[in-house]
This record gives sequence, structure tokens and C-alpha cells, in this order.
Amino acid sequence: MSKTPFFIRIVRPTYGKWLLIRHRVRTADYGKIPHEGPFLILSNHAHVYDPFLISSSLPIHVRWVAGAYLFKNKLVSLLLGRWIGGIAKQQGRSDLQTIRDISASFKQGEVVGLFPEGTRTWDGEPYGFDVSTAKLVRLFNVPVVLLNLEGAYALKPRWARFARKGYMTIRVVRTLMPDEMKAMKISEIMQVLEDTLGFSHTKWEAEHRIPYISPRKAVGLEKLLYLCPSCGGRSTIHAKGERVFCDACDLHFKLDPYDDLVLVSGNPNGIASIPAWHAWERAELGTINATHTAECPLFPPDKGVLFQHGVDNRLLTLSKRFSLTLEPTRLVVKFPKAVSSGILQGLESILFDFSRMQSMIINAKGTVEFFHDDELWRIRIVGDRSIVKYVELFTDWKKLHGNEDSEEERA
Repeated sequence: MSKTPFFIRIVRPTYGKWLLIRHRVRTADYGKIPHEGPFLILSNHAHVYDPFLISSSLPIHVRWVAGAYLFKNKLVSLLLGRWIGGIAKQQGRSDLQTIRDISASFKQGEVVGLFPEGTRTWDGEPYGFDVSTAKLVRLFNVPVVLLNLEGAYALKPRWARFARKGYMTIRVVRTLMPDEMKAMKISEIMQVLEDTLGFSHTKWEAEHRIPYISPRKAVGLEKLLYLCPSCGGRSTIHAKGERVFCDACDLHFKLDPYDDLVLVSGNPNGIASIPAWHAWERAELGTINATHTAECPLFPPDKGVLFQHGVDNRLLTLSKRFSLTLEPTRLVVKFPKAVSSGILQGLESILFDFSRMQSMIINAKGTVEFFHDDELWRIRIVGDRSIVKYVELFTDWKKLHGNEDSEEERA
């Protein structure tokens, strides 16, 4: 049986209870959850507090699979590893050690939770996941509890700077039992996972019409929206209060309580929602890239605020003053002047070719993390510019150049 750490026994009835009240969390169909471990929890991922909210709503301790970057901070590593029992996973890369740690937990009768999409949604729509998830859940041979987090995205979207007033529901959609999965083909298990975990906030909101209120609910949208659907402007989208607009043309929207885009002025070319806008710019990014045959910037340079290199189990900060540029096949970091010391001594710029990258993801505080020649690098830009475009272009490049067999990079 899963043993609840002493720290969790203290936090659950105090901070955990406060979190549930603060976010107005409801639960539904919890009778489908086994009374004790081992079992696996799978859920869509929409809010930064998702694992804390799920854990606080349960009487049993859950060991969550968390991004390995969190364990690089000594204090956070102590909290997640020793006090909470988290399991480290290097996002964007396969990790056999993670699988071993999960298996060992099940042998001890424990409960493990993970988000198979690998990252939080940016626009409320599902990311999807690959067939390896279906293979793993059958391999583990434990019950699998499938959750939907309804309304979690709208409480504070990943791009948003401010929270909204509303509520969320943690709903148990289905529990898959080991005998049931043994009788299913991998493709059938995969279909069940896609049908239950592929949660669309847009469809849910259209059905329920729940308002999420904030006078500053649009602030931060420029982190996600990097192209203007009216004039084609690049990095010209800005947000203020409940408004989002282009500073290169007269396109102007208001974001209503249901996250619908209400046109104020300009020609939106059919765009009426954030997911539709993001889907359009996602496709348009590929078109823009196809027109560039030489190495040249696709967007204006972004101001960088943090440039780090992974050394052993530490993160070494190299610079807080630089620019980051996206080119068709690489990232370019430029410094104001030649670096005077350290591993970059004498360099005025450094190039990161997509062909030499193994993975790229976005983690906490909009920091892009990637492996280049199997070395870890992390870059953060100013908060009012989009880091999403870098990962999306890299993902397109990997697909185009025959890397379908590798694990798909997650934003």
C-alpha cells in the first residue's frame, strides 16, 4: 500500500485544502477510483497546479512524474524527491530510468500520476501523445484511472499573466483494469486514451458556457500569438486588459468571459478564437519557412534575459544580456560584445543547428530547454514575446527531415 510521506500528511489538510477552495475545485465520479494502490493516474494537463489539485482531492498519496529540470535546484529537488516522492522525467526524451522508477513504485503498492501529453496546453486544445503510452500502461499491469480537468485551462491559461475567477472539475472518466487491457490490442488502448484524455476546452466551454472573469484576462497572449492574421505582421501582436491587437494594422479584438474573440476592428480573415488563431499561425509558420532558402531571420530578434548551460547536475548561467533569432534551420544567440571569460570566451554569437538538436521543450517561466550535441542548454526571452514559435519551427523541421521514429518534442 502507498505510504503517505509525513510532509504530505501536514500539507494536504492545510495548504492542499486551501488550494481546492481557492480554485473552486469540484470532483466527479470519484467512486471509480480504486481504494488503494498500485494504480496509475493519467490526465490532461492545463494548469500549473494540476498535480497539487489532484493530489489534494484524494485521500491517497500520488507520486507524480515531473520534469527533470525541477530537480536541478537543490531545494526543489529536496522537496520533490525526498518530501513528496516525485519521479524525474527528462521532457522531450525517452527515459528508461523513469520507467524503472515507476515500476518500482508499483511493486511497493504505490500510486503514480503522469500527464501523457508531456506538457501543459497553450490554447486549451489537446497536444496528443504517441503509442508508447498505450504500450506502457499495459506493460505496468495495474489499474489506470483516466481524468479530465474541466475548466482548469480557463482559470489561468499557460500564456496568461493573471488568474481568472471561475471553477474547475476533476472528473474520473474511466478506469481501465489490467484484465481488460490484456484483452485489448494496443491500437484499441490507444483509441481509449485519445478519446478520454484528448480534452478540448473549446468544445467543453461551448457546451457549458461558464464565464471566467478578469479585467486583465488577455494579458500575456503575445506569448502564444506571433503572427497577425490580417496583415501577416511577425511579432506584432500585443495584449492589454481584455484586448488583443496588432500594432502594424487595425486588427483589434476583445476577449470575452468565454474566451471568444469579439472583433472590434480590422479584418480577422475568419479567426474567431484563440485555438483557431494558433492553428492558423502554426500552418503559416511552415509556409513562411518554405519561402526562405538562405539562413536569414524569420522574425525580429527577441531580447534574451537568461542563457544557461547544463553542467553535470547544475545549471551554469552564461549571460543575461543577449538576443535570440530564429532562422530556418537554427537558433542564433548574439551577445552585445565578445564574451570576456568562461566557456564562451571570445565569442560574439553561438549557433544551434536543428540538425544537431535531440529535443526541445518549453518549461517553467517560458524557458526553452534543448539538447544540442547531447548537451543541455536553456534560454529565456522577455515575457511579451513568443518562445512558442521556436519550438514549433524546430518540431516542423524534425518531422520534415525524417525523424518520425524519435519521440516528438513537446512545447
